[in-house]
Amino acid sequence: MIIVPYQNFELIKKLKINNFKKAEIIAIFCRINTLTMIKIAGSGHLGTSMSALDLFVWIKHFQFPTKKNLINDKNRNIFFSSKGHDAPGLYSVLFSLGIIKLNKLLKLRKLNGLDGHPDISIKGIEANTGSLGMGISKGKGIMWAKKYLNQKGKVIVLTGDGEFQEGQIYEALQTTSHQKINDLIVIIDHNKIQSSEFVKKIIDLKDLKKKISSFGWHVERCNGHSFRDLKKIFSKFETIKNKPKLLIADTIKGKGIDSIEHPKVMKKNKFYNWHSGAPSDELYDEMIATILKKTKKKLKESKIDINPFAVLDGKSSFYKYKSTDIH
Repeated sequence: MIIVPYQNFELIKKLKINNFKKAEIIAIFCRINTLTMIKIAGSGHLGTSMSALDLFVWIKHFQFPTKKNLINDKNRNIFFSSKGHDAPGLYSVLFSLGIIKLNKLLKLRKLNGLDGHPDISIKGIEANTGSLGMGISKGKGIMWAKKYLNQKGKVIVLTGDGEFQEGQIYEALQTTSHQKINDLIVIIDHNKIQSSEFVKKIIDLKDLKKKISSFGWHVERCNGHSFRDLKKIFSKFETIKNKPKLLIADTIKGKGIDSIEHPKVMKKNKFYNWHSGAPSDELYDEMIATILKKTKKKLKESKIDINPFAVLDGKSSFYKYKSTDIH
């Protein structure tokens, strides 16, 4: 199996290329590590991790950069994902920042490893999540406490689109606006698939932008996989001082692995079958080959002459780097 070691993320971050190119490469590296950690675990949520990964990378590396020596700073920006299932993707980004170590990364859903849902006992995790619909309420409370204690920093909460069927979401939208907690930012990972079916088939959310705006929020919408669009939206948010902000990020469930991207899967099947579970050996080889091909192409386009991959050798939690000779 294949992994991208931490030092190769550091190498990319030091290159003299723009942040958009850096983000594209870091995101591809994180997709490799996310796929491998789920394969080793034998379970996990691949589709939703992939849809959120570009958001994780842009937020944690560039928009609100997380520094491993400041993760407990009271004036830090606080980010967490309310939907919880995307934990493998978030863990892979925390690994790329040097916050989670390799021995933990390769022990997803294992004793003394990383929990299947985020837990604050894990370094870099800001909130326990997984019980859907609670994230905005938590974010509002944390942001209120920051204001009360005169602490700096924003609070950013990622939610799923299926979560917007929960009543608590709308209570939180209403009270956040009423209490003028305007430094709270919410992002919806709007990948259109809830578990294994289209969100609109379970409960149609209708016009989300109009609905959320009616609660007194400033709402924007963009391609959640475009780093340029994300930068533009967050820059605009900086100019909005009198309202809490929400971004509807249109994403693709399974993004980055062609065979599990939801538009392709749902053309052939009634259900999206990559909400949870791990690929077989054969499918893993096919998936990793697809990502490796994209990685090499992206590195070549950016004129980066490195081999970032390592082969893992061993079983269970006892993996070691066997080779970096991958062609």
